[in-house]
Amino acid sequence: MPASTKRFRRLLDRLFVPLTLGPTLLWIAAIIVYPTLQLFWSSLFFADPITGQRRFVGLQNFEQLLFGDGLLGTFSPDFVNFTWNTIVYVGFSVTISFLLGLGIALLLSKDLKGRGWLRTAVIVPWILPYVMSGLMWRWMFQTQYGAVNAILTRLGLIADRIAFLSDGTLAMMALIVADVWVFTPFIIIILLAGLQNVPEQLYDAAEVDGASRWSRFWNVTYPFLKPSILVALTIRIIFDIRALDLVWVMTQGGPGKETEVWASWLYRTAMVFNNPGEGAALGVVLLATTFAIVAVLYSVFGGSPYET
Repeated sequence: MPASTKRFRRLLDRLFVPLTLGPTLLWIAAIIVYPTLQLFWSSLFFADPITGQRRFVGLQNFEQLLFGDGLLGTFSPDFVNFTWNTIVYVGFSVTISFLLGLGIALLLSKDLKGRGWLRTAVIVPWILPYVMSGLMWRWMFQTQYGAVNAILTRLGLIADRIAFLSDGTLAMMALIVADVWVFTPFIIIILLAGLQNVPEQLYDAAEVDGASRWSRFWNVTYPFLKPSILVALTIRIIFDIRALDLVWVMTQGGPGKETEVWASWLYRTAMVFNNPGEGAALGVVLLATTFAIVAVLYSVFGGSPYET
């Protein structure tokens, strides 16, 4: 082989990784890194809502966001309340939808009659536009002509109609119900895919050894399901932390501020109150919180399928 050809091949070998990974890294930088840096940069400025002029304020937007007009170290009531609302909304929605999704996925993984139709039916809530789902559930929880009140009245469970969306606790409950209905099918799809990776031979061996159902699930199903659980919970939590569609359509953070979560607070601050700097600061906090939660999920579920 000529020396020039050998040099050319060595050059191609050295350039293989940059040429293959380079476009991907540039794309990631364009759609993730740059917007993230731009978000942080915007959080350091205050834009006058009248003149539109921007001035550098450093970390004042974060200070106003976290502490309001109070002393440093004392969180503002709005930040505490909206953070608690977000924790309640995300925590209950994700937990309930995961448990329901896991149970239904385990059921649909069995050899049931009509399993194909059932698998198709459970996808329907997830493929509907979120705004449409929010409008539907807002109508169902409506006081005068809502379906929920009508059903409860006919069953004799209530004497007077309940104003679900006019009470803070009940409005949050309604949001959680709507969110669970919308996103449980997503959990089912992901976990069903994961269940296909569990070797049937392991179930047979565990049954021969006399293992109980719980033991078979924990020692056989769960280890192979961990990657799917990681994907499902990660995407599910990200969806709920940035949830605006259902919240804004159903309650707009009301009554009062009882169902205001971080996503609706961000939208109200940046778009309604025309304060993009503080909205960007809240976006940075939301992004950092999301990364922290994802890191915790990876530490819990990110191990090998053979690690229990």
